[in-house]
Amino acid sequence: MPNEEFEHAIAEKYNDKVNPISTRWLRRAQAVMPGLNSNYASFRLNDQPPAIVFDRSEGLRLFDVDGKDYIDFVCGMGPAIWGNGNKEFLWAIHQQLDRLMSFGSAVGHTTLEIELAEKIVQLVPCAEQVRFCISGSEAVQLAARLARGVSGKRYLLRFEGHYHGWLDPMLAGKANSSSSRLPTPIAADSDSAGLSSSCLEETLLIPWNDAEGLEAVLRKHGDDIALVIMEPIMCNSACCPPKAGYLQAVRKLCDQFGVLLCFDEVITGFRVGLGGAQALFGVTPDLAIFAKALAGGLPLACVAGRRDLMSAIAENKVLAVGTFNSFPLAIAAAIKNLEMLSRDDCAYYSRVDHHQIRLMEGIREIAKTHGYDVLVQGPRGFFYLDFTKRNVIHTPDELVDSDATKRMRFRSLLHKHGVLIGGNSRFTVSGEFTEADIQDTLHRINEAMKAL
Repeated sequence: MPNEEFEHAIAEKYNDKVNPISTRWLRRAQAVMPGLNSNYASFRLNDQPPAIVFDRSEGLRLFDVDGKDYIDFVCGMGPAIWGNGNKEFLWAIHQQLDRLMSFGSAVGHTTLEIELAEKIVQLVPCAEQVRFCISGSEAVQLAARLARGVSGKRYLLRFEGHYHGWLDPMLAGKANSSSSRLPTPIAADSDSAGLSSSCLEETLLIPWNDAEGLEAVLRKHGDDIALVIMEPIMCNSACCPPKAGYLQAVRKLCDQFGVLLCFDEVITGFRVGLGGAQALFGVTPDLAIFAKALAGGLPLACVAGRRDLMSAIAENKVLAVGTFNSFPLAIAAAIKNLEMLSRDDCAYYSRVDHHQIRLMEGIREIAKTHGYDVLVQGPRGFFYLDFTKRNVIHTPDELVDSDATKRMRFRSLLHKHGVLIGGNSRFTVSGEFTEADIQDTLHRINEAMKAL
């Protein structure tokens, strides 16, 4: 039987006469699927309308089954760095289809994967060797296993508000700033039921952007911690930048206490620049995770790191298996992606900068016109929007004065006016946007702000 809340939500957004096809497809979906296929980003009935049923795309425009267009600032949650339908990018995949589509990753290498690994080693400061995976969550799991296997230590240290995939050890817990015991996560404060109780005994979770707090933890527990893992820019929570000198301090502390450092560059990798955030800030971790934009929209991830660490995989001391690791279509896409990003002295990134500055300044001006204080912040490729008087924040805890109700209402209005942004109020900016896209976006944002 149809869920009453779901039916009410559909009725709020769709009219059977105006949107007959979308309504019909959504009811079919509800009958056979438990929500969206990545329900971390799934809608909640109190803050946004039901999912869209998409039919096709053109560039950075998505179209639903009723023909309504949406300007896409989700970009597949980050991977679609070239939008949809870039002919040069797609041609590389089409050519690979004729040569080799799949093979057993435990049988041998392809020339393509060797070429791609060489390119990543050339571009990424920490990369001396590379192991490919199929998703960011898998790559994080491998980095954690590798750190434990090499160090012989048990615990992982994470930071509150950072996202490292949906697997149990990386999803549990709530920060305890007192660091009085190891570990600190509490099952009742986790984002999901059903997590293994053992994962709560593997992770220490503390606040980010606090070098003194990290030093206190490492001084007390460093002999037990295998890995410190973090987003070098807090892209999953308000696009918070690291404080000046913070990443340098983290690197120094990890060296001082003999703890491995991993940057989760699933979001920042190849978006903020070819060398990732580690090149941008000049801080080199021991390991790094890349996914999302690596293959321009196809599923591919990798762990990149020091040769002496990665050798544990080559020696079969640490197992890293997977049928679809380095599957040829994604590898070919990644090679073409990096080639296109490198072209003309990395002109793609200049286009991103141009579009992003126009959007961020335009949003601030529109908000001012309508009498709203807004925070708009983020690195190249991403920015976050909230309703607050603050000009910059370094942790989400600083958003104590933000108007969350207004933010959620504004997201719904953007959705209504055909502007799609991430569930965490994050805009993803592609260099493939056109001037017409940017102008149209600002017009739609103005209409949404007017309705707010």
